[in-house]
Amino acid sequence: MAEARYLNHRLECPYCKTIRLRIPEDANPETPIACDDCGKYLGTWDELQTDLARQGGTNGAFLIEKGRIRKIG
Repeated sequence: MAEARYLNHRLECPYCKTIRLRIPEDANPETPIACDDCGKYLGTWDELQTDLARQGGTNGAFLIEKGRIRKIG
């Protein structure tokens, strides 16, 4: 099985296909998160963090810190 190179599912907007999240500084697990490009609802902050972790995004490739997702390396 080939190793996934890109994140998919909830982090990519199903409407405009970009990965730009509108995350408030004071986001908590229940905070609704929208696409920053088209404004459509993507899920709660908890759902999006869970999806990122499920895809291995927190295993050395990406870091979630203070409500922001940053690529490492």
